[in-house]
Amino acid sequence: MKRLLLIASIILLSFQACVTSKSLSKKAAKMDQAGQYVAAADLYYQSISKNPNNTDALIGMNRAGTKVLNDYLRDFSKASLDEDYKTAVYKYLEAEAYQKKIRGVNVDLKIASNHTQKFEEVKEEYVKQEYENGLKQIGIESFTEAEKSFNEVFKFDKNYKDVAELRNIAYLEPYYRKAEKLKEEKEYREAYNIYNKILARVGNYKDTREHMAFVLKKGQITVALASVKGNQYSIYSKNMKQFTMNAIMKVQDPFIKIVDRDDIAKVLQEQEIALSGYAKSDGQMEVGEISTARYLVIFDVTTFDVDGEVLRKKSYKGFESFSEKYYDKEAEKYRYRTKYKPVTYYLYTAFRKVAITTTYKIVSFSTGEVMSTDILNKSYESKVRYVEYSGKKSALYPNKEGHVNTSSNDYRALQKLLKGNRKLASRGELTNEVYKVTSQQISQRILKTFQ
Repeated sequence: MKRLLLIASIILLSFQACVTSKSLSKKAAKMDQAGQYVAAADLYYQSISKNPNNTDALIGMNRAGTKVLNDYLRDFSKASLDEDYKTAVYKYLEAEAYQKKIRGVNVDLKIASNHTQKFEEVKEEYVKQEYENGLKQIGIESFTEAEKSFNEVFKFDKNYKDVAELRNIAYLEPYYRKAEKLKEEKEYREAYNIYNKILARVGNYKDTREHMAFVLKKGQITVALASVKGNQYSIYSKNMKQFTMNAIMKVQDPFIKIVDRDDIAKVLQEQEIALSGYAKSDGQMEVGEISTARYLVIFDVTTFDVDGEVLRKKSYKGFESFSEKYYDKEAEKYRYRTKYKPVTYYLYTAFRKVAITTTYKIVSFSTGEVMSTDILNKSYESKVRYVEYSGKKSALYPNKEGHVNTSSNDYRALQKLLKGNRKLASRGELTNEVYKVTSQQISQRILKTFQ
C-alpha cells in the first residue's frame, strides 16, 4: 500500500510540473505574439527548465531567443561602426553569454561567423586603445586609471606586449611610494606591512625585499624575559615566563623578538654595566646593548595555593520504581501499577583548586623606567560530584520527607548526577590551566605595549 501511495505521489508531482511548464509556455506564446519577445524568451526558458521535453517551449525558445540574441548583435554592429570599441566588445560578450545560457536548456542559437570575425577585429582595436591610454595615464602618474586600462588589456590578452609588467607597476607604485614615505617618517611597522603586500603581488619590486629587511631591523624590538630566582616559587615564575613566551611566539609578530634570560641577576648586572658606559674590549658587549634587548619583562610568582577536599562518600535514601501486576476484579483482567521501594544510593564529592598570584614588570634597559606593572590573581578548579547506585539507575527517584519525590525536575537532577563527573583534575593540570590564562593576558599586554 505504501509503495502504491509513493508511486501515486511521484506521478502527481510529475503531472503538476508538466502543467506548470505548459502554463508558462502558453503565456510565453501570447507575449511573443504581442511582440514582447524578450519577456516571452524568459518564460520559454522557465518552461523548459520545468520540463525539458516541452516541444512547444523549445520551438518558442528558439524563435524568441534568436530575436533577443540578434538585439545584442545589432548593438554590437552599431557600436563597431561608431568605433565605440568598448561598447562593441561588451555587447558581443553579452551575446555570447546569452547564447551559453540558452544552451543550458538544449537550445542552440547561432552567431554568424561574420560577427565572430568582426569581434576579433574590434577586440584588437579595443586592446590597443586601452594599452595606449594606460601608457598615457602612467606617464602623468595617474596610477589608478592606468591600472584600469592595463587590467582591461590583461583581461583579453595576457601576453600583449609588456602589459603584465605595466599592470603591476600601476598597482604597486602608489603602495611603494607610501611605504617609502612611512620609512622616512620612521613608521617602520606600517611600512613593513605595505612592503609585504607588494611582495604578495610580485617578486622583488624595486628592491622591496631589501627595504623590508631594513625597516624590520630598524623597527624590531627585542624583549628579554626573565624570572625571579631564590625563593620558594622560583619554578612557578620560570614556568609562567615560558608560557608567556610561547603565547607571544604564537602571534608571530616580526617586530617583537623574544630573548629568554633565565638568570635575572646576570641580566640586571649587564644592565648596570651598560648604563655605566662600560664596553668590553673584544666587542662582545657594546654600550647600550644588552644581548640586543631593549626591554626586560620580569616574572615573579608571589603566591601558589592549592586547596581541596578528598573524595567524600555520603549515603542518601531514595526509591526505585517497579511495576506490580495485579488483578482488576471490575475489569476482570490483569493490570500493572507503578510502585516504589526504599533504597540507598551514594553521593561522592571532591574538589581541587589552584590559585597563583603573578607580578610582572616591563622595564626599559635604556632608562631603567618601569613602563608597566601589574599583579594578576588567577585560579582554576575541578569538581567531582556524582551518584553511585547498584540497582536500576533509570528507576531511581529522590526522597522527600520520607516519601518518593516524583518531581520531574528533581528526578532529572538525580539522573544527571548518576552521569556526573568522576575525574578530578590533577594539581599539575590545574596549574597549567592557570599558567595558560595568566600568560595569555600578560602576553596581550606586552604586545600592546610595543605595537
